[in-house]
Amino acid sequence: MSRVARIGEIRRRREQQARQLDVARTWVTEVLAGLRLLDSLRLELLGAVPAEAEGRLAALGVELGELLEQLPLEAAEIETVAARFRRPTLNVGVIGRARQGKSRMIRSLTGLTEQEIPTGDGSFCTGVTSVIRHEDGVDTQAQVFLHSERSFLHEVIAPYYAELGLGTPPATLDRFAGPLPAEPAGHSAADGSRYAHLAGFHEALPAYRSLLRTPSPHPVPAGGIRSFVAQADEDETPLHSFRAVRHVRITTHFTEQDWTGLALIDLPGIGDTNLQDAQRIVAALKDEIDVVVFVRRPDALGDGIGTYDHDLYDHVRDGLSDVGLEQCSFLIVNRCSGPKNDNSANAERMLTQWLPASRFEVAEAHIADCSQPAEVAAVMDRVLEHLLTHLDGLDAQRLAARTEKAAELRERIARLLAQAGRLADLAQPSEVWFLPFTTLFKEASGRLATALAAYVRELREEREYADTSLAEAVDAILDAAQSDPGHPSVEQIVVRADAEDGLSVAYGKYLNESRARISRRFLECDLALHTRTERMQHRIAEILKGPGGLAALGPAEGAEFLRALADRIPKVREQGESEIRYALGLLAGFQLSYRGMLQHRVRGCLDGLHADTPAMRFPEGQVPTPGQVREMLEVCYSESLYACRAELHKALAEPSAAVFAIVEEFYDRVVSAAGAADEWLVFYQDARAEIWPGRFAALAEDAAHLRRWSETVGTVAALLEAPPGTAPGAPGAPADVPAPRAPHAPEEAAR
Repeated sequence: MSRVARIGEIRRRREQQARQLDVARTWVTEVLAGLRLLDSLRLELLGAVPAEAEGRLAALGVELGELLEQLPLEAAEIETVAARFRRPTLNVGVIGRARQGKSRMIRSLTGLTEQEIPTGDGSFCTGVTSVIRHEDGVDTQAQVFLHSERSFLHEVIAPYYAELGLGTPPATLDRFAGPLPAEPAGHSAADGSRYAHLAGFHEALPAYRSLLRTPSPHPVPAGGIRSFVAQADEDETPLHSFRAVRHVRITTHFTEQDWTGLALIDLPGIGDTNLQDAQRIVAALKDEIDVVVFVRRPDALGDGIGTYDHDLYDHVRDGLSDVGLEQCSFLIVNRCSGPKNDNSANAERMLTQWLPASRFEVAEAHIADCSQPAEVAAVMDRVLEHLLTHLDGLDAQRLAARTEKAAELRERIARLLAQAGRLADLAQPSEVWFLPFTTLFKEASGRLATALAAYVRELREEREYADTSLAEAVDAILDAAQSDPGHPSVEQIVVRADAEDGLSVAYGKYLNESRARISRRFLECDLALHTRTERMQHRIAEILKGPGGLAALGPAEGAEFLRALADRIPKVREQGESEIRYALGLLAGFQLSYRGMLQHRVRGCLDGLHADTPAMRFPEGQVPTPGQVREMLEVCYSESLYACRAELHKALAEPSAAVFAIVEEFYDRVVSAAGAADEWLVFYQDARAEIWPGRFAALAEDAAHLRRWSETVGTVAALLEAPPGTAPGAPGAPADVPAPRAPHAPEEAAR
């Protein structure tokens, strides 16, 4: 496929992506409008609902405020990416510090002259950003896009005031034309240079002021382009029109290559103090540049990648924050071969030594004489090939950033709507909702107490039964220890006896090692004990969720649900901690363990595997053979295993007894204890909108302000229900977040 055909295919893909982004931006805009209406209704309701609902409304205001700030920013980010994809060209940005050969390189590639792409040896020359587009057979011409008075003051002048601490920036040109604020004392040399830049805009205002009222785009023939883009004419006489220019678009016929569908962007040479130029880079890169070409001319007398180079790189990286700059940038090391400024040696050093040692990371770097069209064209062929090969991946990164942000916003909006949708259940006077609530509470609390009592009876009947899982785990551990004792061979005993100063010392150490080996095996009992604990915690959580009606309070299970519920129990006792909160925390933190229940039993059975108290003592009068030592080890080991089996079988019912004890304690705290019923009443009252969603909304149907609230919540929720994939990162409601319903159908919402 030819280069032109490949460019056309990329443009078609980008156009489709731009349409998808337009859908996503529309979605963000519609959600923003709905949330703004919701916030205005929230402010109206603050003085018209009971205190409980008012507190919920105030809390909603915090998240609403953050979303109302972030959604316009996200809409702007989406539009920036969409604008990039709608562009008719793929753009190569040419960037460099002043006097590095950037303009000469562009002239070599395009065939343009000093009139369109000025150069200057003694000072900054290019003053504005120029977009240069190839078109077959056309005469060179330009469209100049000028600042309005407002954009000039806001985008060009205000940053200097902010950076230099000069106070409030001027709001009109007449104010700017008046005396400048005095330069603050004690500023650095860089700040002094920035102030001089600002003074230049101020002093030259009469020369370009009329252009700030000229309509854009302003057509200019080839011969007049320099007067708008350069800071000085051929005789180094200062020009000032560039100060009013946003950017210039030049159409011409490239002499060296077919650039159909492509464009060059020439940015001003960057100095260390010109804020405006640095900001132009960032603004242009945000939506105009697809790949960056840095131009750097090493000094013939000595050079390196220095602070200025890294500052420029950082400015560009800030503009391309959604993709890695190292993936979409090139460096052209400008080689000069004249007799007075031959830098060939340092150009080679920059490519092979200085650049690899710096943090100036690019996809590729090449040496070329920027004044030679053939060399420039050869390097640009590499740039264009890289661009066409990797652009889809770079575009995918930009889309992924928007998709990720959209998903985050959707999740936050869904959570907010879930909270907002429950407001109607809380926003009536207590005399309206309390009677039906009392009936529902009595039913739920009765079911909860009955189910807990039944579980306590079940555990009481089982408390003397062996725990099946633990019995199986103990038998498996003992069987494994019996079949794989890990005893040394006779030969190993001989070697160790020689190393340990005799058989008796070796025997004692083998005993200790056997004891440690058996003890370590029993740690596997923890799995069975933990499973028993988790089964009990899961059962209690299911009782709270089912008979207790608390399933709507969250998807957590077992101990996690108990902890979450404990955190929500309000403090209602004047003295002492909440019984229910304490009981839930106690149960959530309860854990059966080997060390707590069985370890003390096992350790007593292992005394016969201790060097000081062996089940078979080492003979004193005669020295046994290594084979006899091995038999002694086997006897001690087997006796210890037998003792462990007998002792642990006595303890197999202890987990059942412990679980019964903690659950009965829990029951006494949450059901039998004085004041427990009042605590449950307050808790269910606070959470009634979540526990019985929609059951109270119908009572508020006649309140117009609540009806408008619910309708608005429903409208925004409907936007979240758009099918996934409507746009990159576009709406698609998560399945586990129910959309709030308008109050005209409370029964259906409750179902």
